[in-house]
Amino acid sequence: MLHRKMYPLWLIAPAFAIYAILYLYPTFSGFYYSLTDWSPYKDTLKFVGFDQFVELFHTKSMYLAMKNTVIYAVLVTILQNGLGILLALLLNSALAGRNFFRGIYFLPSILSALVVGYMFTTVLHRDGLFNQFLYYLGLSNLQSDWLGDPMLALYTITAVNIWQWAGSSMALYLAGLQGISKDMLEAAIIDGTTSAQRLRYVMLPTLAPVVTISVLLSMIGSMKAFEIIFVTTGGGPGGATEVMNTYIFKQFGSGLYAYGTAANVVLFLSVAIISILLVKLMQKGETAE
Repeated sequence: MLHRKMYPLWLIAPAFAIYAILYLYPTFSGFYYSLTDWSPYKDTLKFVGFDQFVELFHTKSMYLAMKNTVIYAVLVTILQNGLGILLALLLNSALAGRNFFRGIYFLPSILSALVVGYMFTTVLHRDGLFNQFLYYLGLSNLQSDWLGDPMLALYTITAVNIWQWAGSSMALYLAGLQGISKDMLEAAIIDGTTSAQRLRYVMLPTLAPVVTISVLLSMIGSMKAFEIIFVTTGGGPGGATEVMNTYIFKQFGSGLYAYGTAANVVLFLSVAIISILLVKLMQKGETAE
């Protein structure tokens, strides 16, 4: 009898073991090492408490990285989801070739961020394809060093990220739109509502749970951004695109393991707190609808 009751536990044990080894152990050990003077140049660990965090919050470069991370995450979240909803609404209508366009818009999201980064490094170079395209259009005055200008670099990478992931948001919203009852929409049309009113009072309330998921995923993903920024700018020029993960990577590259781990703990807690607050806020919006 006991063996039968334990049977479901044996089924989930392998998955839980993998989760514990690959996620739980690294997470908790990271908290521990952030409270030590962990370094490749020392044979023993010394417990230093919160000294690493005190030093971290007195470092201007960390504040710059956190500021860039927040700007990047907010812009990506808003614009990616806004574009995703627009594409979903367009491709949910009776448009010729809509399945083809769905595939085209979704395609970038299955590409590796490294591939996208290297591709746009070439396209957005000072002598790259984008500036040449502007030249042939007679818009030479708009040419710029898109990844080398400190005033433009972060926003350029934001646009690249949106290009890659807007299709993923579109797919989520398409799934939500196709789950809306046609009878409900037809009833709204009979009642004389406009397209804007149907969107506001019928579609968006139904899509609210999908919006919550999509916004949360894009926020978490953009706060943890690394590959595309590392490949395109490496955090430069002059720290203009330095985000938390590139900052952490550089600390480890300099041998400051404990310091880098402390910065990683700050990022982990920031993502966790923002995610919880965002979910609560979005759920209140769902209830209000």
